[in-house]
Amino acid sequence: MRSLSFWFILFLLLAALAIPVQTSAQVTTSRLFSYSPTFVGPASTGCASPGCALLTGPFPTDSTASLSEDDLAAARELARPAVTSGPREMERHNRPSLPRPIPDPPPPTVSCQPLGAGCDVIIRGSGGATGVKGLNAVDSGLISGEDIEPPDQGLCAGNGYVVETNNIGEILVFDSSLNRLSGTIPDDTLMGLTARGWSSGGDPSCLYDYANGGHWFFTEIVSSTSEASGGTFAGCFAAVANTCYEGIAVSTGSSPFGPYNVYFLSGDYNPAEPGYPYLLNDFAKISSSRDAFLMYYDEFPLNGNVPGLGGGFFNGSQEFAFDKKAMEEGRPASEINVAIQNMGLLQTPDGSCFEDNTFHLPGITCWFSVVIAIPPDPSQYDNGYGGSAFMLNSLDYYGNGDTRIAVFAWTGLSALNSAGCGLCGEIKFSGWLLSGGQTYYGEGFIAAQKTGPIPLGNECGEAKLSSDTSCPENGIATNGDFLTQVTQGQGQIWGATTTEVEQTFSSEASPEVHQGAAYWVVNTSDFDSTGTFSLTSQGYVSPAHEELEFPAMATGGFAGQDGGNGRAIMTFTISGNGGPNGADNGGFYPSTAYGRLTSTSGGLLESAINVSDLGQSPEDGFTEYNGYPGPLRPRWGDYSNAIFVPGPGGGRIFFATNYIQYFSCPAPAFTLAIGTCDGTRDGYANWGTSVNAVVP
Repeated sequence: MRSLSFWFILFLLLAALAIPVQTSAQVTTSRLFSYSPTFVGPASTGCASPGCALLTGPFPTDSTASLSEDDLAAARELARPAVTSGPREMERHNRPSLPRPIPDPPPPTVSCQPLGAGCDVIIRGSGGATGVKGLNAVDSGLISGEDIEPPDQGLCAGNGYVVETNNIGEILVFDSSLNRLSGTIPDDTLMGLTARGWSSGGDPSCLYDYANGGHWFFTEIVSSTSEASGGTFAGCFAAVANTCYEGIAVSTGSSPFGPYNVYFLSGDYNPAEPGYPYLLNDFAKISSSRDAFLMYYDEFPLNGNVPGLGGGFFNGSQEFAFDKKAMEEGRPASEINVAIQNMGLLQTPDGSCFEDNTFHLPGITCWFSVVIAIPPDPSQYDNGYGGSAFMLNSLDYYGNGDTRIAVFAWTGLSALNSAGCGLCGEIKFSGWLLSGGQTYYGEGFIAAQKTGPIPLGNECGEAKLSSDTSCPENGIATNGDFLTQVTQGQGQIWGATTTEVEQTFSSEASPEVHQGAAYWVVNTSDFDSTGTFSLTSQGYVSPAHEELEFPAMATGGFAGQDGGNGRAIMTFTISGNGGPNGADNGGFYPSTAYGRLTSTSGGLLESAINVSDLGQSPEDGFTEYNGYPGPLRPRWGDYSNAIFVPGPGGGRIFFATNYIQYFSCPAPAFTLAIGTCDGTRDGYANWGTSVNAVVP
């Protein structure tokens, strides 16, 4: 690994040579850097330090296709901890807080009366989408033995299948008409964790790759501690040394039921990394290019006595590109080439992971949540510059709003196929800054929801969540203004983040501040021809009087190509209380919604949001009330998902979000148990998911 001084000097030289390129009336593009990766070589090592061991495997597991519901029930029982301690909140790791508050900026403004761009009308109809109930708190509780929040969700589709995955480690398989083909399959079974004495840790992702006959990838945090001993919460999440891994299951064929070859990536593979051996691989996301299986995660040192870069407790985003074909063929880790970029070592426009430019502290101005763009099928790959892959990132390091985004590119990825990584010197990792765009701002906004029955809130004292007998209804978490999913298609990169939005109404004396989304469409065709990026369009999405959480985007095919119509969708959860005048009959319980757009529409087409799955009651989970009347941190799902699948008539986009599937119920039907209220919810959680399909 090269020293920081090398990277810093190289960055300054490249920055001095960077020439801004005008991309629109406001937005300019400038080159940030172009480096050889931190490491290239066999994935069984992963760095230049002695004793490195990044990837191990493959470890074969059997197909789950023949498992009966009784078999799955037995597997879920084996995956359940022997001792549980009540509901558990999944780990959430954020960059360090600032030493002093920075005043909130004014949010972007949109006009709702008269109706203008960025304010959208809510239609209580599916708009042509079809949807089914997906996983819920009961499914998760039967595996984990306790209620888990938030329900982090993954979705993938291809070869006639649609697969949903969710915390704390389960999958559900549908056919392309969204008929269920399986019961709830534990990831412990799919990855062979129970047999190894290991445990699932959540943050799941999944992917269907069309290459080499078709293969499925599933990933999640894994702990090398057994479920019987407390699982991840007694190992990786408890900062036990050398216990954090990322499980990577790769099907041997084109069925999501497997069989699988399973690899394990160690979060503590590099003994020279600050924070070793207590490093967490958090929030991993995956994608593929023609040549590479791609993974990203954020790295956090968990032991306060062993800090990370600069003495801080965040080490930045870690980007990996593996030889995809080798993994799909099930070759040993020693025969799989990898390129790694440790982005914690790279300068940002506002400082570095070692020290920011304002407070001169570590861990604040690190590259964070640099999410890989997902091409839905091989027709959307970018094969320029020897095989490319892209990432998108927002930059609001200080939580006071921003107008910049960053784009990154792997190039030369075909070199991963070379024997012994002999040509891997051709691989480069480069970055560009797009400045002067639309404002976005959102740091931990709690979005409102429609008032309704909250049986757990009424019993929060008995549930030992509060010193009070009952607790008031709370809101929905929106996390912050970073990206959670990025899509590649139609020669563009599509990404969105939540932002506060000020909605103005001519009939109201004061604006309403709600949670909406800002999105960007970045042109990759310019990159292929000129080596730089331009902004095709940008815009806001916000439901009038209501709130929007966790946007995700997916694009269909090019207009006129295989029947495509050139459209895309943005999907999200919608909630709200109708604003000061109680619009929409008092608002919305958390519901699944979406809207259509194009690469140049500058907002949703017809300013229309369709509600595809209407929520049935308020979010009534334990994180809504835990610690009341003190500070609360209610958790909703940390991301939504959407993916395009080509097909007759141009294909469809499958999408999934969290919503509340069932009506709540009062005592005595409600009890603090798994599968209460006739099995429609758990005592400590009532979240659910929906899986939908729509022609964009």
